Amino acid sequence: MDIDLPERELFGDESVISLNETGKLLALSGEMDQAEESFCKAIEIDPIYPESYQNLGTIQAAQSKTREAINNFKKLGKIEPEKAEHFVNLGILYFLDKSFVDSEMSFEKALKLDKNCPPALFNLGKLLFNLDRFEEALAKIEAFLEIDTSNTEAMTILGMCYQYRDNEEMARSIWEKALEIDPDLKEVMVRLDEISGLSELGKKLMEISDVC
Repeated sequence: MDIDLPERELFGDESVISLNETGKLLALSGEMDQAEESFCKAIEIDPIYPESYQNLGTIQAAQSKTREAINNFKKLGKIEPEKAEHFVNLGILYFLDKSFVDSEMSFEKALKLDKNCPPALFNLGKLLFNLDRFEEALAKIEAFLEIDTSNTEAMTILGMCYQYRDNEEMARSIWEKALEIDPDLKEVMVRLDEISGLSELGKKLMEISDVC
Protein backbone atom coordinates (compact mmCIF):
# COMPACT_ATOMS: atom_id res chain seq x y z
CA MET A 1 0.00 0.00 0.00
CA ASP A 2 1.34 3.43 -0.96
CA ILE A 3 1.74 5.91 1.86
CA ASP A 4 1.57 9.59 0.99
CA LEU A 5 3.98 11.88 2.80
CA PRO A 6 2.37 14.88 4.47
CA GLU A 7 2.42 17.84 2.11
CA ARG A 8 4.24 20.04 4.60
CA GLU A 9 7.22 17.64 4.83
CA LEU A 10 7.42 17.18 1.06
CA PHE A 11 7.40 20.89 0.32
CA GLY A 12 9.77 21.50 3.23
CA ASP A 13 12.40 19.14 1.78
CA GLU A 14 12.10 20.75 -1.64
CA SER A 15 12.48 24.20 -0.10
CA VAL A 16 15.59 23.15 1.82
CA ILE A 17 17.23 21.77 -1.32
CA SER A 18 16.31 24.87 -3.29
CA LEU A 19 17.62 27.20 -0.58
CA ASN A 20 20.94 25.35 -0.45
CA GLU A 21 21.34 25.54 -4.22
CA THR A 22 20.50 29.25 -4.13
CA GLY A 23 22.97 29.80 -1.30
CA LYS A 24 25.77 28.08 -3.22
CA LEU A 25 25.10 30.21 -6.30
CA LEU A 26 25.11 33.37 -4.19
CA ALA A 27 28.40 32.35 -2.58
CA LEU A 28 29.99 31.70 -5.97
CA SER A 29 29.00 35.20 -7.07
CA GLY A 30 30.53 36.69 -3.90
CA GLU A 31 27.23 37.58 -2.20
CA MET A 32 28.17 36.00 1.10
CA ASP A 33 25.63 37.71 3.36
CA GLN A 34 22.75 36.63 1.14
CA ALA A 35 24.22 33.13 0.91
CA GLU A 36 24.34 32.88 4.70
CA GLU A 37 20.72 34.01 4.90
CA SER A 38 19.71 31.31 2.44
CA PHE A 39 21.48 28.55 4.40
CA CYS A 40 20.08 29.85 7.71
CA LYS A 41 16.57 29.80 6.25
CA ALA A 42 17.13 26.21 5.14
CA ILE A 43 18.15 25.32 8.71
CA GLU A 44 14.99 26.96 10.07
CA ILE A 45 12.88 24.77 7.78
CA ASP A 46 14.78 21.56 8.53
CA PRO A 47 17.16 21.70 11.52
CA ILE A 48 18.63 18.25 10.81
CA TYR A 49 19.44 18.58 7.10
CA PRO A 50 23.26 18.16 7.11
CA GLU A 51 24.11 19.96 3.87
CA SER A 52 22.77 23.26 5.23
CA TYR A 53 25.23 23.22 8.14
CA GLN A 54 28.10 22.13 5.91
CA ASN A 55 27.44 24.90 3.38
CA LEU A 56 26.96 27.54 6.07
CA GLY A 57 30.08 26.49 7.97
CA THR A 58 32.14 26.40 4.79
CA ILE A 59 31.33 29.96 3.70
CA GLN A 60 31.80 31.21 7.26
CA ALA A 61 35.26 29.62 7.33
CA ALA A 62 36.05 31.25 3.98
CA GLN A 63 35.25 34.63 5.56
CA SER A 64 37.40 33.91 8.64
CA LYS A 65 34.27 33.62 10.80
CA THR A 66 35.98 30.75 12.55
CA ARG A 67 33.92 30.52 15.73
CA GLU A 68 30.65 30.56 13.80
CA ALA A 69 31.99 27.89 11.44
CA ILE A 70 33.06 25.75 14.40
CA ASN A 71 29.55 25.88 15.87
CA ASN A 72 28.00 24.73 12.60
CA PHE A 73 30.48 21.90 12.06
CA LYS A 74 29.88 20.77 15.66
CA LYS A 75 26.17 20.55 14.86
CA LEU A 76 26.99 18.70 11.65
CA GLY A 77 29.04 16.19 13.65
CA LYS A 78 26.03 15.52 15.87
CA ILE A 79 23.75 14.99 12.87
CA GLU A 80 26.22 12.69 11.05
CA PRO A 81 28.51 11.36 13.80
CA GLU A 82 29.74 8.52 11.61
CA LYS A 83 31.49 10.75 9.05
CA ALA A 84 35.19 11.30 9.71
CA GLU A 85 35.41 14.23 7.28
CA HIS A 86 33.26 16.42 9.54
CA PHE A 87 35.70 15.99 12.43
CA VAL A 88 38.67 16.66 10.16
CA ASN A 89 37.10 19.97 9.14
CA LEU A 90 36.33 20.73 12.76
CA GLY A 91 39.93 19.99 13.70
CA ILE A 92 41.23 22.37 11.04
CA LEU A 93 38.90 25.11 12.27
CA TYR A 94 39.99 24.61 15.88
CA PHE A 95 43.61 24.83 14.71
CA LEU A 96 42.89 28.14 12.98
CA ASP A 97 41.26 29.30 16.22
CA LYS A 98 44.41 28.25 18.13
CA SER A 99 42.32 25.80 20.16
CA PHE A 100 44.97 23.11 19.85
CA VAL A 101 43.58 20.64 22.40
CA ASP A 102 40.17 20.66 20.69
CA SER A 103 41.90 20.39 17.32
CA GLU A 104 43.81 17.29 18.38
CA MET A 105 40.69 15.71 19.87
CA SER A 106 38.76 16.30 16.63
CA PHE A 107 41.45 14.69 14.47
CA GLU A 108 41.65 11.75 16.90
CA LYS A 109 37.86 11.38 16.67
CA ALA A 110 38.15 11.22 12.88
CA LEU A 111 40.81 8.51 13.17
CA LYS A 112 38.60 6.48 15.51
CA LEU A 113 35.99 6.49 12.77
CA ASP A 114 38.55 5.76 10.04
CA LYS A 115 42.05 4.82 11.18
CA ASN A 116 43.42 5.36 7.67
CA CYS A 117 41.75 8.73 7.05
CA PRO A 118 44.48 10.58 5.07
CA PRO A 119 43.50 14.18 5.93
CA ALA A 120 43.17 13.28 9.61
CA LEU A 121 46.63 11.67 9.68
CA PHE A 122 48.21 14.54 7.78
CA ASN A 123 46.60 17.38 9.72
CA LEU A 124 47.17 15.72 13.08
CA GLY A 125 50.81 15.20 12.10
CA LYS A 126 51.14 18.90 11.20
CA LEU A 127 49.50 19.92 14.47
CA LEU A 128 51.80 17.72 16.55
CA PHE A 129 54.82 19.03 14.66
CA ASN A 130 53.79 22.62 15.38
CA LEU A 131 53.47 21.68 19.05
CA ASP A 132 57.08 20.33 19.01
CA ARG A 133 55.84 16.77 19.60
CA PHE A 134 58.12 15.42 16.94
CA GLU A 135 57.97 11.70 17.76
CA GLU A 136 54.17 11.65 17.58
CA ALA A 137 54.17 13.83 14.48
CA LEU A 138 56.63 11.51 12.76
CA ALA A 139 54.38 8.49 13.32
CA LYS A 140 51.31 10.22 11.87
CA ILE A 141 53.13 11.66 8.86
CA GLU A 142 54.78 8.31 8.08
CA ALA A 143 51.36 6.63 8.25
CA PHE A 144 49.99 9.27 5.88
CA LEU A 145 52.87 8.80 3.43
CA GLU A 146 52.13 5.08 3.27
CA ILE A 147 48.83 6.12 1.67
CA ASP A 148 49.95 9.18 -0.30
CA THR A 149 53.53 8.36 -1.23
CA SER A 150 54.25 11.50 -3.26
CA ASN A 151 52.99 14.29 -1.00
CA THR A 152 55.94 16.67 -0.85
CA GLU A 153 54.55 18.80 1.98
CA ALA A 154 54.36 15.70 4.17
CA MET A 155 57.90 14.75 3.11
CA THR A 156 59.12 18.21 4.08
CA ILE A 157 57.59 17.89 7.55
CA LEU A 158 58.85 14.33 7.97
CA GLY A 159 62.37 15.41 7.08
CA MET A 160 62.20 18.17 9.70
CA CYS A 161 61.02 15.64 12.30
CA TYR A 162 64.11 13.56 11.61
CA GLN A 163 66.31 16.66 11.60
CA TYR A 164 65.06 17.63 15.06
CA ARG A 165 65.87 14.09 16.18
CA ASP A 166 69.45 14.69 14.95
CA ASN A 167 69.05 12.15 12.16
CA GLU A 168 70.25 14.36 9.34
CA GLU A 169 70.98 11.48 6.97
CA MET A 170 67.36 10.35 7.07
CA ALA A 171 66.20 13.95 6.66
CA ARG A 172 68.49 14.36 3.66
CA SER A 173 67.19 11.15 2.06
CA ILE A 174 63.56 12.21 2.45
CA TRP A 175 64.15 15.73 1.15
CA GLU A 176 66.12 14.50 -1.85
CA LYS A 177 63.20 12.23 -2.71
CA ALA A 178 60.83 15.20 -2.39
CA LEU A 179 63.00 17.20 -4.80
CA GLU A 180 62.84 14.36 -7.32
CA ILE A 181 59.06 14.81 -7.30
CA ASP A 182 59.13 18.63 -7.28
CA PRO A 183 62.52 20.24 -8.06
CA ASP A 184 61.19 23.71 -7.14
CA LEU A 185 60.75 23.12 -3.40
CA LYS A 186 62.69 26.13 -2.14
CA GLU A 187 62.29 25.38 1.56
CA VAL A 188 63.66 21.88 1.05
CA MET A 189 66.61 23.21 -0.97
CA VAL A 190 67.43 25.69 1.80
CA ARG A 191 67.29 22.98 4.45
CA LEU A 192 69.51 20.67 2.41
CA ASP A 193 72.02 23.49 2.00
CA GLU A 194 71.95 24.05 5.76
CA ILE A 195 72.65 20.37 6.41
CA SER A 196 75.48 20.38 3.87
CA GLY A 197 76.93 23.55 5.41
CA LEU A 198 76.83 22.08 8.90
CA SER A 199 78.44 18.88 7.64
CA GLU A 200 81.28 20.85 6.05
CA LEU A 201 81.71 22.89 9.22
CA GLY A 202 81.87 19.69 11.24
CA LYS A 203 84.56 18.27 8.96
CA LYS A 204 86.65 21.44 9.25
CA LEU A 205 86.37 21.41 13.04
CA MET A 206 87.48 17.79 13.08
CA GLU A 207 90.45 18.64 10.85
CA ILE A 208 91.46 21.48 13.19
CA SER A 209 91.10 19.14 16.16
CA ASP A 210 93.35 16.55 14.49
CA VAL A 211 96.01 19.19 13.79
CA CYS A 212 95.93 20.37 17.37
